[in-house]
Amino acid sequence: MALKHASTQPLLIPLNEDSINHRVAPIAVHIVISDSQLERDLNNLLVRSARFSVVKSNIGYNTVSDVRIIDQIPDMKFDQGFDVTPQPKLLFIGVERSTEIMMQALCAGAWAYVTASINARELEETICSIVDQPGSPLLKQLASRKDTAIQVLRELSERRDVRARFDKVENRLTDHEMGILQLVAQGETSKHIGEIVGLGEQTVKNYLVKIFEKTNTRNRAHAVALAAQNGWLLPLVDT
Repeated sequence: MALKHASTQPLLIPLNEDSINHRVAPIAVHIVISDSQLERDLNNLLVRSARFSVVKSNIGYNTVSDVRIIDQIPDMKFDQGFDVTPQPKLLFIGVERSTEIMMQALCAGAWAYVTASINARELEETICSIVDQPGSPLLKQLASRKDTAIQVLRELSERRDVRARFDKVENRLTDHEMGILQLVAQGETSKHIGEIVGLGEQTVKNYLVKIFEKTNTRNRAHAVALAAQNGWLLPLVDT
């Protein structure tokens, strides 16, 4: 397994006057890859850009980073016991782009999924997107089509042993918070949710913070996965 090197497009973000003047802080990328060659390829690609600082260590290591790149589904309970807060956004890198693998990555809290054939520029853009975007690109991708969205909720709602990554918990969310989480599960942005329920975008984000605190989850994808696993979400109906 090896990443595709875009030799004609070096992994560098062109610097403009704005970035020079403001000296944008580099994105800390935590590489947790079981394949040693893939780890070296990732490291070689990322260290070529001043936009990134690279940290290499094992899953669950108490280190501060913005993004963690993984190639195996982490043990959520072990991970929660050793990770720092706030936890990094997960980027899952796999062999193939299949719905099943992407679903597993989503259930593990991944914000994005890429394959090892990704080139340097695409890798750069993916990492920057999950840092800059307020929501999970992977969740939005899987929820972008109706048939996929239905499959997402159905798969997350199945109580299989292989998917039992969350403890059964009591639903402490209010009806209003559940309404917001339901819209999150449908892939809506904070801004659009605010338009639907009649709240400001920042107010919606405040509600999401409360939801994360009450459910002990790390992000939108994690909260949706937990809610679906415990049967809190309303099913999507085919029309």
